Amino acid sequence: MKRSADTGRRRRTPAVVAAAVLAAVPMTGTSTAAAPAEAGAPAAASPVGRWALKVSFEGHTYDSTVQFTPGGTAFIVGGGAGRWSRTGDGRFTFRIAEPMWSAQGDYLGRVSVDQSARLTGDTFTSSGVSRQYDADDVLTRSVQAHDTGTRS
Repeated sequence: MKRSADTGRRRRTPAVVAAAVLAAVPMTGTSTAAAPAEAGAPAAASPVGRWALKVSFEGHTYDSTVQFTPGGTAFIVGGGAGRWSRTGDGRFTFRIAEPMWSAQGDYLGRVSVDQSARLTGDTFTSSGVSRQYDADDVLTRSVQAHDTGTRS
């Protein structure tokens, strides 16, 4: 299972897993903008922007890039989209779904990533489950994944 990197390669196989916000299961509570600061108080941290990711699972680490928008959309650079939502001070969740394609362009299935994150400055760490589904939407694999994101 591997998330897309923004290297221009579009390699997809059934064993490839992407960071994914599950588009098929919308998140509730999409309040995403940084909370307004009280007079003299610092604004709440926000994940809005582009992040270089290190995605780790089953002893392997992969590079990926994700973009979080002010409106609550999350994109994997190179393919895949979903939602993110603030869950507390310095905390947020994201779900992204990424389709998997054969070299011939046939749909092989999708990868769904569901992560809970903690933001500290220009870094976040997250953990959650990545699920791989075949073309018939049957769950074929599930792994615990951990991310480290650095604002880029």
